[in-house]
Amino acid sequence: MRKLRFTLLLAAALTLAVTLVSGGGARPNLPEGGMAKKRSATPDVAGFDKQHGPHFDFECTTTSQGANTRLDCDDPFPNNEPDIEVNPADPLNMIASSNDYGSCCDQYYTTLNGGVTWSTGNMSIEKPLKIGSDPVTVFDVKHGTAIHSSLSYQVQHAAGSQTCDGDLVVSISKDDGLSWLKPVVVDDGIGCDFSKSQLFNDKEWIVTDNYPSSPHYGRTYLTWSKFESARGEYISSAIWEAHSDDGGFTWTKPQEISGSNGALCTFQWGGPAGECDQNQFSVPTIGPDGTVYVAFENEQNQALWETDEQFENQYLLVSSTTGGRMWSSPTFVVGLEDGNRDYPTNVNGRQTLTGYQVRVNSAGNIVASPTDGTLYLVFADNRAGVHDSATPVTNTNVFVMSKPVAGAWSAPVLVDSGAGDQWFPWVEVDPTNGSIGILYHDRGSSNGPLYSTALAEGSPGLLTKTTVSTAPSNPTDSIYFRAQVAGCMDCATFHGDYINVSYGSDGVANATWTDMREFRPAENGFAQYIYFARK
Repeated sequence: MRKLRFTLLLAAALTLAVTLVSGGGARPNLPEGGMAKKRSATPDVAGFDKQHGPHFDFECTTTSQGANTRLDCDDPFPNNEPDIEVNPADPLNMIASSNDYGSCCDQYYTTLNGGVTWSTGNMSIEKPLKIGSDPVTVFDVKHGTAIHSSLSYQVQHAAGSQTCDGDLVVSISKDDGLSWLKPVVVDDGIGCDFSKSQLFNDKEWIVTDNYPSSPHYGRTYLTWSKFESARGEYISSAIWEAHSDDGGFTWTKPQEISGSNGALCTFQWGGPAGECDQNQFSVPTIGPDGTVYVAFENEQNQALWETDEQFENQYLLVSSTTGGRMWSSPTFVVGLEDGNRDYPTNVNGRQTLTGYQVRVNSAGNIVASPTDGTLYLVFADNRAGVHDSATPVTNTNVFVMSKPVAGAWSAPVLVDSGAGDQWFPWVEVDPTNGSIGILYHDRGSSNGPLYSTALAEGSPGLLTKTTVSTAPSNPTDSIYFRAQVAGCMDCATFHGDYINVSYGSDGVANATWTDMREFRPAENGFAQYIYFARK
């Protein structure tokens, strides 16, 4: 959470430095940056370099297990960072995905019958020795495709575990997610962590304009952070965009869209004055009229930094009414309490929660209502905890903001009034009635060792909470990603960076999350799998 002039990013989102299995040693960690500053390289684990292919590999089928279903049926290695999307043309057709540590690449989970059965396997396999992460999928109704976006990079173990060749790719399915074609490269990464010059793509998100009345019906937009460095020194991480009009097979030349605003982006590592180029966690969404909105976190607004504090984030917003041809300048949405003295840090120097070691972030997402175009933004921060302190204590809360098409942003509204930490929020809109649903992890009032996963539904200020996980998760007694630090030896340092919920045209909420309920006696700890619930 501190923003240091760091020798680069290799540490990326996951801490490439730590082995997953118990007893694994650790290489020295590179210094960490601000909460929104790290990319998503993945740690070593037995099986992670295993190559499937040539482009996808069916592995197994799982069936519904009642209120909660474990989607993973392939191997005992962990999965995390789930996404789920519902086909707008068929609410029973869903595709979920996750980081998969039993293979090189992403895991897909596809159902054609509303979650009664799931077909699962590996995908996003660009070429040998490439690794995938940050999986996200979208349905393109006009062209009849499902488009899955992912990072694709190499790890050079013999060279000190540098990450290299950080491409951004998409895989396309023409049969509703049962099989996948060879990945298409949208943006080609350049160099390794300590190269003279490196461009590494990270934290992408994807959305398709599925409104038949929109002037850009069938256009798919992809946004991401592009990390630029020189000899291990961070330079910038602007938000970039490309779009496709043929179901994901070809893409426009990528363009930078995070723009400039001298009043909002006053601190610079290396770019021109006023350029908003230190960003992460971009998410695009589309209004019913075809307007594209992209929200992202930015750390450059020094007016938000309190005394002795640096790099508190702000949410900025850009938009396009021209189908991505031209973009607005960034505007301010909200400032966050997530600076370098607002959260405890874990063994890897990442922000965490009190008594935990899992890294957390303040990011959520933005979504436009399909019924009236209202924008909703969610985030989580520690404004209710002990912050601006050398010894912060967390009481993180989830907040939602709203903005009508012709109006201003509301103040942040508390989603869950219960005590204790809530984190990883994701908001979606029920297309049948315009109500919202917000999925998040919830630690409970005691801030004890366990967490559950909850869904709050309704409207801002009038939300009804349901705990969707039927058993609690335990990240303090983990098989994988063990911190090996005094007082928390078996605490997990990673359980992904987000969870997800999606509504279908039937008004049903479909939720996926990283779950740690299953204790495996042979490994003496709790596993990490993707779970699904339908409400």
